[in-house]
Amino acid sequence: MDRRIQRTRNSLFSAFIELRAVKPVEKITVKELTEKANISKQTFYLHFQDIYDLSEYLENDALQSLIGDIPNPEYMLTNPAEASRQLCNAFINQGHLFSILFPDDSRSYGVLTNKLDALIKEKIYDERPEFRDDLSKNVEVSMFVQGCAYTLLKYKDQDVAKVIDTLAGIIERAVRE
Repeated sequence: MDRRIQRTRNSLFSAFIELRAVKPVEKITVKELTEKANISKQTFYLHFQDIYDLSEYLENDALQSLIGDIPNPEYMLTNPAEASRQLCNAFINQGHLFSILFPDDSRSYGVLTNKLDALIKEKIYDERPEFRDDLSKNVEVSMFVQGCAYTLLKYKDQDVAKVIDTLAGIIERAVRE
């Protein structure tokens, strides 16, 4: 990608994250964003349709980075307790960005966990296509991904190591039964 384009996009991303940290996405205007990013509105519209398009782009990019931090997504099917640890640690590695893009509310958490569920399934089923139409496997993966992600986010201000250990223990017991 051309350096100027990359510089413009980085400026937009940084300005959006700064604004998103202090206000909901629906309160951010293109005018406000472009002034903060020091670009024209026309330039913004060359890259994105609207603020929501930019927000979705950044959400998807953050989720792809998170999935890239999970060494063995297929463990959701073979070793779900370890998979839960890897998923939680990936969230921790991604840090502050998720709390900005997906603030503490059930709508944001729902969007996050649903997108994450779909992306992890795609990654798993690329490796194990025989499970793509297996209802039991789909339910199992959804339960682990959504349960772990939602629970970690809900208790992120608590003793995170204990939250992760508790999740892994619950999953381990559930798999044994």
